Amino acid sequence: MAEPLSIVPAVSLLGGHVVVVRNNRYEPVEDSGGAPFSLREFIGVFLKGYPAVMVFDIDGIEQGTAQFEAISDLGSAGPEVWWDPGARDHLDAMHVITAGADRAALSTRSLDDISELAKAMELTENVTLEIVARGGQVVSERRTIRTLSPSQLAKRAADEGVEHMVLLDADRPLGGAVDWNEAAAVGRHARSLFVAGGVSLEQGKALGPDQAPNLKGAIVDLISVLSPYL
Repeated sequence: MAEPLSIVPAVSLLGGHVVVVRNNRYEPVEDSGGAPFSLREFIGVFLKGYPAVMVFDIDGIEQGTAQFEAISDLGSAGPEVWWDPGARDHLDAMHVITAGADRAALSTRSLDDISELAKAMELTENVTLEIVARGGQVVSERRTIRTLSPSQLAKRAADEGVEHMVLLDADRPLGGAVDWNEAAAVGRHARSLFVAGGVSLEQGKALGPDQAPNLKGAIVDLISVLSPYL
């Protein structure tokens, strides 16, 4: 019997506080008293029942100042923490692991070169390749990365020993259809594939393992996770 797929909430962190995007702006998630949630508080209140959370460190991604102290503050209790710090190289990835994250997500948006994947894998096996795509094209500042298709990049990563991959569609609106052809092409090169970007909690729960090779779950939009509380 196939294992059930995993649902992993996506959490954005800005200035030490959990935020959501509304009207193209970051807005803090606040408690009943109007105080913004820290990541530790937020996970404790809303996300304890999930196997993992995927944290997008907005400070790191947009300004190059990853919030390592927020990782250290989490401790070892609770779900696994996968962290996208806007890593440019293997040293950035290792800093995330040293700070206490369970996985370092290296995103095509910020990665300097594909060779950094192999260097990161020499230091830790807990590396995730986050393939950000828009219109079927890889999103990257580097020509050597963005000229590859998502599946070509997945194969190159697999050749470097990376097994855990996230395919994030940067164009998909919340609840929009997943491009399963693209997911299948990437999944053939991964041992563990998660789809992300605009995936609602309802969609994530409806996924089946036969929809793409090596599909293990979905990283779901935080708004859909919080909707029962809003």
